[in-house]
Amino acid sequence: MIEFEQLIHLIAFDEYKTLSRAAKELHISQPVLTRSMQKLEETLDLTLFERTKNRMYLNATGLLAVELAKRIISDTKSMKTQLREFNRKQHTISIGTCAPAPQIYLNQKVSRFYPDKTVSNEIKDINILIDGLKDHTYTFIIMPYEIEDDDIESIMFMEEQLYFSLPHDHHLAHQKAISLKEMDGEKMLLMSNIGFWNQMHNETMPNTKFLIQQDRSVFYDLIELSSLPSFTSDFSMKYDGIPPNRVIIPITDKEAHATFYCCYLKENESQLKAFLYTLNK
Repeated sequence: MIEFEQLIHLIAFDEYKTLSRAAKELHISQPVLTRSMQKLEETLDLTLFERTKNRMYLNATGLLAVELAKRIISDTKSMKTQLREFNRKQHTISIGTCAPAPQIYLNQKVSRFYPDKTVSNEIKDINILIDGLKDHTYTFIIMPYEIEDDDIESIMFMEEQLYFSLPHDHHLAHQKAISLKEMDGEKMLLMSNIGFWNQMHNETMPNTKFLIQQDRSVFYDLIELSSLPSFTSDFSMKYDGIPPNRVIIPITDKEAHATFYCCYLKENESQLKAFLYTLNK
């Protein structure tokens, strides 16, 4: 039987052209490499080398053997990679989401239901999420609408309503409700990586200068200390509380309300059925 190590030795000889150089690069002795090549020829019952008194080189059969050996090693590495990825997926629940709030909510539910599994999640563009679900990158994706696809099932599992968070001395702080248009053109604090909400803000408030914050703790410090407006939501206020020194005012536009759906491949329904039953509990 051909040994994997022999193929590595054969490829090294082809690369370095002499037994001495190949042996040095492989960190083995030259006699060990010589015996390895001889054993490979015996196993194949073929002559792979032309040998003279002062030189040894691959013949045509040997050159073909090198190409086939490279292919075998490449296929073996690919096999290892694919098996490790498959094994990882067997022990991982992957969530792709379009917004932070449903990401946090679903992550909590999945972690409680699958305590023995690793939960990974990320916020991505909607088109990337759908492609990722179909190619099995994600176990679940969270979308702001139902997906109309014969291979995908969608379950509504939460809603989120945005509000304006205004300092008390803001000129609109006395109003009971405000439209996005009324606030357009001001400077506002905004968290980064908020998924599809970014597009909504850019489309409905094109003249607003958003001061994007990467660090959540810095964002909340600025809300408390600055006089700049910001957004909050019913979800954020439930988990983080109402921002201090602020007036919370509902946004009248329908764009400020989102209904989120948990989507999965129908082919996986049987194995996910028990969790899905608890989704809205």
